[in-house]
Amino acid sequence: MFDILNVVLPTFIVILIGFIFGKTKKRNISAVVDITIYIALPALVFTSMMEKQIILEDAFKIWVSALLVMVGCGLVSWIVFKILKQKHSALYIPITIMNTVNIPFPIIYLAFGVEGLFAATLFYIPNAILIYSWGVYVASGKKFSESIKEVLKVPLIYAAIIALLFNLMRVNVPDLIIGPLQFIGLMAIPLILLVLGYNLSNVKITSLSTTFLASFFRMGIGLLLGFAVVYLFNLQGILRAVVILDSAMPAAVFSSVLATKYKNEADLVSSVVFVTTLISLVTIPFLLLILS
Repeated sequence: MFDILNVVLPTFIVILIGFIFGKTKKRNISAVVDITIYIALPALVFTSMMEKQIILEDAFKIWVSALLVMVGCGLVSWIVFKILKQKHSALYIPITIMNTVNIPFPIIYLAFGVEGLFAATLFYIPNAILIYSWGVYVASGKKFSESIKEVLKVPLIYAAIIALLFNLMRVNVPDLIIGPLQFIGLMAIPLILLVLGYNLSNVKITSLSTTFLASFFRMGIGLLLGFAVVYLFNLQGILRAVVILDSAMPAAVFSSVLATKYKNEADLVSSVVFVTTLISLVTIPFLLLILS
């Protein structure tokens, strides 16, 4: 348990530092966010995916697992809300889309090393495509074709796809390129945690009953589906651990950004992001304990 706390606590301490900074200093951190999204994270994703030879069958299983978990969470919540006669739109985004970068990347990297981060990156790909297409579509009400354009603006997608192709074709990238990218990637993890903490500092919790119900759908149903898909695809070892962990992660921070941008259940969505992140303080150490 002490080893697990050594993995989890540094992550949440950095989030807390970002949270305190957000509460005490109101600053425009858009430049930090841009550096993280457009430079640091793509570098981290690219280099991590070049570290280990990809087995296409395993990659396919992780991609399908991610999709099944997300669709399953969304479907269960839709059925329950129908029974309860509650109408929601943007609330389905934090229920369906889990946080696959801010929290899992540093924790999985510390717990399982490069191989774990590699698997987490594969899990991230369908997650990112879904939130930047379906997520934008649901939050904004735009045509699906217009929402797809948002996917093309995400550099992490390009970094992951290029690294995937290079890996499968066994292209050797010179150390002159890999070295600087690895160095740049080192700043990604602390930056994404600080940004997450800063964003959470602006959240106001509303409608507790609906918030906790949606949080259960995201993490409780997500965990059950995670165990189901690893059994279905016979995933073992680190791949199994990463899929289960990612399936039970808190709601994606970007779902709050989308809801706020398009003024669609913004307070409720942000509440789910905040509550699930707090709950993960307990669930992540527990899951690491049983999966390690």
